[in-house]
Amino acid sequence: MPKVFIRCLLILFLLPSAAWRFPCSGQTLNFPPLAVTIGDSSATQGYIFLTPYTNTPPFIYDHVQLILDQYGRVVFYRTFPNATNPNPTIDFKLQPNGRMSYFSTDLKKYFIMDSTFTVVDSIGCANGFETDQHDLQILPDDHYLLFGSETRIMNLSFYHWFGFSHNQPGGTNAEVSGVVIQEFDENKNLVWEWKGHDHYFFGDVDSVWLFNPNKVDWTHANAVERDNDGNILVSLRHFNEITKIDRTNGNILWRLGGKQNQFAFPNDPSRFTGQHDSRRVSDTSITLFDNGQHSVPRRSRGLEYALDEDDKVATLVWEYIYDSSMYSFACGNHQHIGNGNHLVDFGFTNGGFPWMVVVRPDQTKVLEISYPVGYISYRAFNYITLPWQLNRPNVDCEKIGANYYLVAEAGYSGYLWSTGDTTSSIQITDTGDYWVFVPYGTGYLSSEHIYVTDILNPCLYLGNPSPAPPAEISMMPLPNPSAGPTRIIFDLPSNSSVVISLYTLQGAMVNRPVQGNFPAGRNEVLIDLSFLNEGIYFLAMVADQNRVIRKLIIQ
Repeated sequence: MPKVFIRCLLILFLLPSAAWRFPCSGQTLNFPPLAVTIGDSSATQGYIFLTPYTNTPPFIYDHVQLILDQYGRVVFYRTFPNATNPNPTIDFKLQPNGRMSYFSTDLKKYFIMDSTFTVVDSIGCANGFETDQHDLQILPDDHYLLFGSETRIMNLSFYHWFGFSHNQPGGTNAEVSGVVIQEFDENKNLVWEWKGHDHYFFGDVDSVWLFNPNKVDWTHANAVERDNDGNILVSLRHFNEITKIDRTNGNILWRLGGKQNQFAFPNDPSRFTGQHDSRRVSDTSITLFDNGQHSVPRRSRGLEYALDEDDKVATLVWEYIYDSSMYSFACGNHQHIGNGNHLVDFGFTNGGFPWMVVVRPDQTKVLEISYPVGYISYRAFNYITLPWQLNRPNVDCEKIGANYYLVAEAGYSGYLWSTGDTTSSIQITDTGDYWVFVPYGTGYLSSEHIYVTDILNPCLYLGNPSPAPPAEISMMPLPNPSAGPTRIIFDLPSNSSVVISLYTLQGAMVNRPVQGNFPAGRNEVLIDLSFLNEGIYFLAMVADQNRVIRKLIIQ
């Protein structure tokens, strides 16, 4: 066995209600336990990015960045064991240019990672403004759009809106924090700046958000982006408002929601409060997450409005309410996923509810994930595809003497198996689900899951466990990776008409190597794939309206 340089022992339990524990150098480290409920395994797709944390002690679990696969299993993780505050990293996401970004609340700036999860750049505000953690957008022209915070001294004694009952006067020398929006070019030169203090009146704020009379979080901007017409959209949580700004002269074009609302809401008279994550999803529509803490009635919603910007009409065209008694104190987002489904992250709720769901347009649930009470993720994102290949470590199966072994790809400085082993190979002693993590960039990357179903012949494993019961169909290509002749082994619960098709990573069908009737039990066909270019493909088998898909690597 090769020498292993990693000193931490990984014992990773992926039971839905279990914590992931990492005994290392005498310390026990834990991910927040994750409960995953899949409503329809055929409709789950892609990868989920998230950063769970809590603001309130006791801080039992580790600070972590996670990428989950479509079944809620960890593909990538990165821990922050030496963090000095409860939420050292938030807003972990994929940017349009293919890089990933996150905000460090310790270092007060955004960091950029490449496809190898290596930090390659960072950015923060210019002109002395503190960088705000709430949003970074890297634009298609490689410009950066982000928030800063500007504090001005104001006499607020005329506003009796403060304190617990919101009837106390403000301070005569109050520190009032307002949004600053800055745009940088691809070389990080500041090319545009906009200050909320120059365009809003203090009285535009909703008094429900005001408590401290001397230190005021006034606008509390939490989402920014360049609109399709080149202008700027900004969400102001404490105004209950979305503002559109003219990018050429800085003038306000319109205001949606809040005290200065200019739009009619014909089928949503209660509007939204404390919203997060307003996003343009078409030339005529925007989405947002309505936290709803101060709405009447109080309730959280994922919303989509069709906007008539000329006649100022906002028509509610889609709404998702998980539970009419749920509302959210902070955070959350609503993502219109590329396959037409919706992700709704509920943020920090009033308790007893899941953390996020993925639903179809008809609101049927595809996937639901829960954390312990008090844990949240500022935003979560479901990406159907990644713009680069995840170089996940390959795992082969070998028979040595009378024993079978799973052998991980060589060349890594350490190996962290789901069994707790830290060697590069492990003996197969039982059926079940196996995987290995290896160091990758700033964190750890998982192999595909290996599902051993036959202990007498464990090398005939499935690269991904089928969510169907054992009586259903199964399929596996061997070898995988392959370079030519490939065995397709499949099990059928009954005599079936079988069609096996080969697809590219982009979804284009290459050919249909298998088509015919096959008996119940184990079947095997041999196909020649030497005509294929190197890369990742998918084999899809349909047998009597049941479908199984397996990844195939050609090298």
